[in-house]
Amino acid sequence: MESVEKPRVRVVGEEKVRIKKSFIKPWMGVKYLFRKPVTIKIPFEKIEPAPKYRGFHTLNWKTCVGCNFCGQICPARAIEMTWMEGEKRPHPKIDYGRCTFCQFCVDVCPTGALGFSENFYLTTGGLEEDLELYDWVPIHPDKVRELNEKFGDYRFPVERIEKKGDGVYVYHLRDGSRIEFKILGYGLRPPAAAKPKPAAKSSGGAPKE
Repeated sequence: MESVEKPRVRVVGEEKVRIKKSFIKPWMGVKYLFRKPVTIKIPFEKIEPAPKYRGFHTLNWKTCVGCNFCGQICPARAIEMTWMEGEKRPHPKIDYGRCTFCQFCVDVCPTGALGFSENFYLTTGGLEEDLELYDWVPIHPDKVRELNEKFGDYRFPVERIEKKGDGVYVYHLRDGSRIEFKILGYGLRPPAAAKPKPAAKSSGGAPKE
């Protein structure tokens, strides 16, 4: 087998590279001072998203069956099934620090409970409490649509997430309304706090009326 001859590469040292000095090039950037910027001043300016734009998720809690198909197909592992007080099944929670907005989870949802909105603005001040917005349980699509009709800027529907003690969260929406719920645990199996307590056994005899 014939050996392949490697090409000879000559590396020129930096001291041998001549840089031509120019007094005109630094001043060529002055012309851009008088041109209109092409960037969007978020959040002061907005653009209309394309139809069916893949933005933030919405969720109908009543029709969600907690099958975790969305969590299984998510390539970024951005979905975590969450048990909440008063709910018989877990619901997905989306981590937008990991989500790639591929919407595989929406396509695979068997009941159509998980959807997506055209909202795409999510800007924060960088504070620790602002980071809570990136990890949330989606709200009903009708409420997101109502907020879009009122504000029309396609921003994130939740203005602030208040984390209270004992797993209680309060979503402060942009119109001043609130959604409060208590997280009991995570995973497919219900946590101990979500399991119904067995009826107390009587010491003997028939129960008193």
